[in-house]
Amino acid sequence: MSNEEMILKINNIEVKYHEVILVIKGVSIEVPKGAIVALLGANGAGKSTTLKAISGLLRHEDGEVTDGSIEFMDQRIDKMGAEKIAKMGIVQVIEGRRVFEHLTVEENLKVGAHMRKFGRSINDGLEMVYHYFPRLKEKRNETAGFISGGEQQMTVVGRALMTSPKLILLDEPSMGLAPLLIHEIFNIITKLNQEEKISILLVEQNAKLALNVAPYAYVMENGRIVMDDTAEKLRENPDIKDFYLGLTDVGGRKSFRDVKHYKRRKRWLT
Repeated sequence: MSNEEMILKINNIEVKYHEVILVIKGVSIEVPKGAIVALLGANGAGKSTTLKAISGLLRHEDGEVTDGSIEFMDQRIDKMGAEKIAKMGIVQVIEGRRVFEHLTVEENLKVGAHMRKFGRSINDGLEMVYHYFPRLKEKRNETAGFISGGEQQMTVVGRALMTSPKLILLDEPSMGLAPLLIHEIFNIITKLNQEEKISILLVEQNAKLALNVAPYAYVMENGRIVMDDTAEKLRENPDIKDFYLGLTDVGGRKSFRDVKHYKRRKRWLT
């Protein structure tokens, strides 16, 4: 990845909550301009915290980057506030489909336009969102609290698009959705990246899904990056197969509860 122009560089950061609880330890991640990069790991590995460190939302949870640095388009952002970071072109889609339930779908989308510092008009923005998410066009006058989970996920991604972002931080977009909808949303995410040239840092527990859309991925455990490589190589890695793709060499599923085996196999942590 070193020959490519990087839109985001995380350099050996450490993150603490309440000044004492160390949750991220020496993490370095790079996102090339116009690329999709995945950050994989089990629940509680520190993936969402990493995204919040980038977007500036950490401060709202009494967390801070206490060491290292984060650079966006060659400008250091780890000491900036969330609003300033958002205006530079970084938008985070927080897990859990956070729509404004009492507003219509279209009103939800228009909220995103208020963060825009540059780019297209509100109407052009809406047209673009409806082009990628035709389902939202059909539902645009419906109250967001009453549409399906998949449609709410589309709404929050659409709202992020309304900000004219340069980098989208996507946190667990597949969580709690039916497989068909997940497939639809990930196809749209891929199209957005290819056609609009938006860089994406994707956090996912579903490694199989993430490695299908991201050509490069990092694996996080206990607040550290334990491995990074191309999706192709990670898919073939026996440890990744065992613990993230859930497949052993004979095609059976491997339980995380097989602790002795798990510790023995996690060579990269030593």
